[in-house]
Amino acid sequence: MLSTLIKRFRHFPFFSLDKRAWLKNVIGQEVDKGRSVVMFYVDIVKLTDVEYRYGDSSAKRVLHIFERILPGVSRQAFEIKGNILAIQKLWGDDFAIYVSFGASASEEDCRMLSIHFQEVAERQLNRHVSFVNREDLRVHIGYAWLPGQDVVKEMYTSVKHAVHMAKYGITSEKYTHVTQFHKLLAEENVQMHFMPIIHLPDGVALGWEALARGPQDTPFATPSTLFTYAEETDTVFRLEHICRKRALEQLRYLNPQEKLFINLDPRAIDDPFLLRGKVFSLLEQYGLNPHNIVFEITERHAITNYTIFRKIIEEYRKKGYLIAVDDAGAGYSSLESITEIYPDFIKLDMSLIRNIDVDPIKQALLETIVQFADKVSCKIIAEGIETERELKTLMDLGVVYGQGYFLGKPDRGMAQVSGQAMNFLRFMQEKRSSEQAEPMVFTPAMTEILAKTICVEKHAKVRRIHEIFEQNQRTESIVVLEEGEPIGLLMRFQLYQILGGQYGIALYYDRPVSQIMNTNPLLAGKDDKLEEVARRAMARDAHHLYDVVIIIGDKNEYIGIVTVQSLLDKMASIKLELASSANPLTGLPGNVQIERELNQRVKQKADQMVIYCDLDHFKWFNDRYGFDVGDQIIVRTAALLKEAAKRYGSGADFIGHIGGDDFILITSVQCADALGSFIMDAFTPYFADIYEKRRMGDGEVLSMSMAGVYIQPGMYANAEAIAKQAAVMKQLAKSYAGTVFIKDCEFPFEDRLRLQG
Repeated sequence: MLSTLIKRFRHFPFFSLDKRAWLKNVIGQEVDKGRSVVMFYVDIVKLTDVEYRYGDSSAKRVLHIFERILPGVSRQAFEIKGNILAIQKLWGDDFAIYVSFGASASEEDCRMLSIHFQEVAERQLNRHVSFVNREDLRVHIGYAWLPGQDVVKEMYTSVKHAVHMAKYGITSEKYTHVTQFHKLLAEENVQMHFMPIIHLPDGVALGWEALARGPQDTPFATPSTLFTYAEETDTVFRLEHICRKRALEQLRYLNPQEKLFINLDPRAIDDPFLLRGKVFSLLEQYGLNPHNIVFEITERHAITNYTIFRKIIEEYRKKGYLIAVDDAGAGYSSLESITEIYPDFIKLDMSLIRNIDVDPIKQALLETIVQFADKVSCKIIAEGIETERELKTLMDLGVVYGQGYFLGKPDRGMAQVSGQAMNFLRFMQEKRSSEQAEPMVFTPAMTEILAKTICVEKHAKVRRIHEIFEQNQRTESIVVLEEGEPIGLLMRFQLYQILGGQYGIALYYDRPVSQIMNTNPLLAGKDDKLEEVARRAMARDAHHLYDVVIIIGDKNEYIGIVTVQSLLDKMASIKLELASSANPLTGLPGNVQIERELNQRVKQKADQMVIYCDLDHFKWFNDRYGFDVGDQIIVRTAALLKEAAKRYGSGADFIGHIGGDDFILITSVQCADALGSFIMDAFTPYFADIYEKRRMGDGEVLSMSMAGVYIQPGMYANAEAIAKQAAVMKQLAKSYAGTVFIKDCEFPFEDRLRLQG
């Protein structure tokens, strides 16, 4: 009898873990023949309960019986369609059965064979085991395919896969879903959708967050279920790795100034795919650099060792990647993550954003976070914006970037901001411009603070750039040119940061500088206004905040550079000068600034209108009702001129306070009539409350005489010549009753000459 059993089962061995090398060869041979190999995992359910209730000897007896019947049950169940290669005892009551099938074996075949094995095994096991008052013993089973590409690794991962399947029960819906999920991983069947992250002041996309989606019409269509199954099957790293690969395939669609935000679980932070050369070759291929990629450190799991984690983060920084803390406010330790990581972006969780328009506590908290972010040069991104009111509240609180369904839903392509949101952002932009628009004052052109630096062609090697910086210790920037036009910029600290990485020199030292330069530096024209360039410079990403500004000529040719330090120093000196020369009552520029502005305007090529404004009978009101009322009238007049410029001005208007009750307003010829008409209509209502409060009306009537001087290119030599003509026109304007606006271009030359005489 024994010899018969030996002959019957000798074609597949029963072995332990130390025979894996032999099994690897056997599986490899089957794969080479074109056959499929499946590992079936089986164990006895709750064998420990038997030990607790009936003792250790009873549990060992059950295990012994199971080991004895396992070969026969395996043959009876699996050799219907396949050949058993081996049975492996893993540990305790856990076993692996390796079966070889023809190429036609399917997922459903394996499932049905598993059900058949389970039924036969449980029936035979319970027939041989006899305990008083016991429930029937049950058997778990799961399976996993071994593709044969890396057999040793697959033998390990297949056990994990099959164990997860087995615990749900072979006939359950969950078991079916787990099977489908592992198939999804094997086929890397993950789609990436992209959600826009919007720069709220202008509606332009900062970049897109890559969001994973499983196949439609499956349990894995949403990211929450997709990652829930990954958590349950301990395959988070593998799933995220697939997601990152899929996301990076979209780099080709990015512009140099745009960014791709990719989620990165703290447990997967040391992914070699990101820290080696594959990603860099993709960036090089599409003309991008690591600053185009932002890794979002998700807070779904606690970071257990910040010392190690911080070292890995520094490796990312040295390679040029940007870092964001995701889900801030909803994770384990948001503040600790921020203080340890020093992120470039903080993404606020939607739980903080939801209904923020009606929640003063959330508003106060967010206001504090925005102030903190400003102090540490970090950008705030609000997630989960779903209503117009939430968006408006966030903008009022100073949040610059946002994402959410109201702004734009995830899509397979690089989705843009929704039409509804774009209309609202444009409305807010116009409103903000109207509220903030102050009359412009003279500031010097960029050429006044111009400096020079070293320039190279785009084919220059990184090695050469390093030598230049080493030989010129005071040089902090190098401009990259192509046929005389600037196409890139490299700062000293950025080069050293890249070369200081683990593989920096090996990757880049003998490559052209075009592969590591900033391909989107800030360019400014030689005639651009200093305050506008300063605003653009300070609105850049933190990593480029102190990059030099490249100055170009009319034909985009390189002229020089301006450092941020010189830019800010000049702005500070201008503000100091303005403060010292401004009228203390109205805050408007005084005579020094007015003269400078007029001299600057006569050099411009456009036609302009200079309007001198003089209050009529102001001295009578000042003497009759006192200096307090006089001051109110002066301040109210300044406010009227400002409102007129905001409503009907050109956007480049200038308002100055000559002194006393005399003002000056410079605008375009096209806007002059509308400005004058508004002031004439609004003048009396503007002072109505002052009249009522003092019961004025028993004397003179306050009015304004406005005299316009038309300026054409080359018509006047300087401010003095304009003032002389204005005096003539002002005298003429005062000859009319009430608030009037006259222009010299409307009067014959003889009339003006007569007045001068």
